[in-house]
Amino acid sequence: MSQINIENNREKSLNSKSENVWKLGDYSSISTMLPPISDHLVRLVDVQSGESVLDVACGNGNTTITARRKGANVTGIDITSELLERAAEEEKIALLDSIVWKEGDAQNLPFEDESFDVVLSSFGHMFAPQPDLASKEMIRVTKKGGRIAFATWPPELAIGSIFRVNGKYLPKKPDAPPSPILWGNPEVVKERLNGVSEIYFERGTTLFPILSPGHFWNFMSTNYGPLLKTIEVLKNQDSVEQINSFRDDFLRAIEPYVVENNIRLGYLLTVARK
Repeated sequence: MSQINIENNREKSLNSKSENVWKLGDYSSISTMLPPISDHLVRLVDVQSGESVLDVACGNGNTTITARRKGANVTGIDITSELLERAAEEEKIALLDSIVWKEGDAQNLPFEDESFDVVLSSFGHMFAPQPDLASKEMIRVTKKGGRIAFATWPPELAIGSIFRVNGKYLPKKPDAPPSPILWGNPEVVKERLNGVSEIYFERGTTLFPILSPGHFWNFMSTNYGPLLKTIEVLKNQDSVEQINSFRDDFLRAIEPYVVENNIRLGYLLTVARK
């Protein structure tokens, strides 16, 4: 029988959970796009049986479970308890055990220095509002000579285009955090991982079956937290016209990436050695 061990870190976080958009929608549905990318990431960083691995902002556990299937000793940490509960269910479905699921913040990881051989993140740490803190924390908990590896969305491709459209309809705040999509720019990543001994980038594309751009809008606008948050803001402004404009801009942005009833989702993988 699978042993489920969910630990909670209730300490005050640097990242306010009141702004946690991942409680909106259904991230489990969104994450069906991601398993091939989790596999690519785990293979690229060469996770080995017996290694200690941390998956930062693990969501419902795609990459955590992929690393565990390699025989690694894995901890998945996320700020959203509902996603951790789903991750534990996914672990059972995968007929695995011994993954530690822990609630906590990517900007304040509750682990000692140099605790892990490998630190991973798949489109998770990139949403931390203070990216320099997140990168320092990931480096801090990695053992000397260990590896840090993550998947992010490049700003110039499909998901980056969606984020540009999404940002267009949000109120402009002078204290707004940097765009998560900057983590998809290799030059920015090099600056944020200043101090690592090696860094390597690799690109990939995954295909997500979709019948039309309109179907992708319907899927994302009912399941994806950041889009749901924007629609909520526009509804509060009683702006049906703006919601329709948002949809039309979204459709134009993704049209070039819809080919043969798939949307082509290009991603960037980063592997660094401490």
